[in-house]
Amino acid sequence: MSFCDLPHFPCPKLASKPSQICNLSRETRILSRMPSQRAAFFACLLLAVTILAPSQSPPATKAERIDRLVAQYQRYGYFNGAILVADHGKVIYSKGVGYANMSSRAPNTPRTRFGIASITKQFTALLTLQQVAENKIALQGKVSDYLPWYRKDTGTRMTIEQLLHHTSGLPADFESPEFNATPEAARRYEHQQFAEKFCQPALASEPGTKWEYSNCGYNLLGLVLERVTGMPFDDLLHRRVLDPLSMKDSGLDENDFAQLGGATGYLRHASPRYTRGAYIDRIHGFSSGSMYSTAEDLYKWNQALSSGEFISKELRDQVFTPALHDWGYGWFVRRIPNAGQSGTDTTMAEMRGDMPENFFAWTLRYPEQDAVIITLRNVYGSTEGLEQNIQAILFGGEPHLPSIAAKDVAAQLYLIPGAWISSHNALAVLIAVFLIAMVRVVIRQKRRSPIGA
Repeated sequence: MSFCDLPHFPCPKLASKPSQICNLSRETRILSRMPSQRAAFFACLLLAVTILAPSQSPPATKAERIDRLVAQYQRYGYFNGAILVADHGKVIYSKGVGYANMSSRAPNTPRTRFGIASITKQFTALLTLQQVAENKIALQGKVSDYLPWYRKDTGTRMTIEQLLHHTSGLPADFESPEFNATPEAARRYEHQQFAEKFCQPALASEPGTKWEYSNCGYNLLGLVLERVTGMPFDDLLHRRVLDPLSMKDSGLDENDFAQLGGATGYLRHASPRYTRGAYIDRIHGFSSGSMYSTAEDLYKWNQALSSGEFISKELRDQVFTPALHDWGYGWFVRRIPNAGQSGTDTTMAEMRGDMPENFFAWTLRYPEQDAVIITLRNVYGSTEGLEQNIQAILFGGEPHLPSIAAKDVAAQLYLIPGAWISSHNALAVLIAVFLIAMVRVVIRQKRRSPIGA
């Protein structure tokens, strides 16, 4: 019986005069059944349409869309690390991707420790402003006022505020060997020793007139903080920031990162293929770029900057007020136009941490939406627009999904024979012997053939 072959039920027996109700002529019974048969037919039709029609699934949430995006980046080898995304004050996505150590296959998690490089500058800037608020440091004070050993011809012209704003006149040093994956960066220097050797150059511009990104400037700020507080920078960092915020998995890397269980840094090559990153001495990165942290700890930091409990509104406004080159105090602060589908401008504060051949970190804050994107990588060399795509999802826009790069396709095709040979050694040897024998036979035949044949 099909679901439309409905059974015929006899007329029910009623208490009063059943024969008068149910004793009908054959024609009447046929006619009386027609409306019910038509109704049954339409009921069956409606049921079939309901069953066969495609179900309308609810629209994907932001978290689901981010997860699909991240999965594609992972498939192509474009992301290995940890991600945390919050929207309207709540975490909507938190995940580790790939491996913290590819040899042991220890997985990345939101609590894995990564080097955060120049994101350290946010903490150094806040520690300096705290000392300013306590009248221990003056923003207009000269570098030579706090570091007597510093060369006087330049130190008496550069102010603390200019160091904070990258306008001290110190030359840009982002590409300098001592801050890159070079033998110079692998050498061990103590904090002041490094500053004396590398951070006393001739000025590239008149202080206060030009923006030049200076790691050395923030190294000098760390030394100023140590002098005015009488304690090591790491101790001050823990006492004033990390401990109050319960950032238990964050600190200053003093070449003990591996012992602390931190992620291993890798360099990405085509296909993708990974090699251990170059060794860089962490000591001399100091207050400009030697911190480590986790996605969860950096979220605590973000929340502390948003609340009025950890720092005052006045101090927060100071930190996020941009000056030259959109730089505030440890953050680039700018308006981004037409964010997502809303079509309105919104404020974004962001900072990247770049440790060549090892780590890449990025924090993007959207205070008007109480949102943040935190990405931490231990594979260097493949940003591929992930953060911009997550931003698009946060604001209701469409991400531009990545496609596999041509160099990766070419490298994979090149590696296929090698991978097959390594897994079929005996057969590969036999094939090689056979090919060599065939070549020798062909050569002999050519030698025996008469010329001109």
